[in-house]
Amino acid sequence: MQNNKKLISVKNLNFNYGKDAILSDISLDIYKGKNVAIIGRNGGGKSTLVKLMLGFLKKKSGEIDYYVDKNKIGYLPQIREFDTSFPINIFDLVISGLTKKSNLFKKFSAEDRKRTNDLLAEFEIEKLKDKLISEVSGGQLQRALIARALISSPEILFLDEPESFLDKKFEFELYEKIKQLSDSTIVVISHELDKLCCYVDSIFIVEEEIRIFEDKNEFFKSEFAHRHIHNHKI
Repeated sequence: MQNNKKLISVKNLNFNYGKDAILSDISLDIYKGKNVAIIGRNGGGKSTLVKLMLGFLKKKSGEIDYYVDKNKIGYLPQIREFDTSFPINIFDLVISGLTKKSNLFKKFSAEDRKRTNDLLAEFEIEKLKDKLISEVSGGQLQRALIARALISSPEILFLDEPESFLDKKFEFELYEKIKQLSDSTIVVISHELDKLCCYVDSIFIVEEEIRIFEDKNEFFKSEFAHRHIHNHKI
């Protein structure tokens, strides 16, 4: 259900890599219950924008205001950015999504472990729970990372190319799960807008600057729809 509660507000945000401007004067608001798709050409700054909102990168200038507990923000990184050499098994990877920044040495309860096992079963990777992440396929690891992002029941969930390495069955199931996450607001970077469009409310085009379509129907009436859907240059 949509409302007017802001979760994150970005004002006049700028970011450079060295001398190169990656994001210029970005302003946006993310509202509770209003799912967002972020699209744009490769290298246009989509992932950079998300990492700035998550605090992983330091902005050059501008403001990012939070109206949500940062421990209730979930994140699925691009799988190619994930270090698969790290010696952790699938179960521990998923349950680590319950670790808060303020309590890195949290002891997990029986309820936490049950929640983890339930998610492993839901994503059909329960038989892999003791496997190291280096021992599973890309698709299996992606399912585990999605489960990790979901385990804390985040109020806002950032997904960066969640369909990567997933087969068609699990890709469809992921989108259906997004539709069912009524308590979470989803912000998703995707190359599959034609498949994802029925699950989001707003569309942000990020290509150094930002163009915002609060109502996705306005995007589909615009000149940008053909370029970003039919040519698949998202």
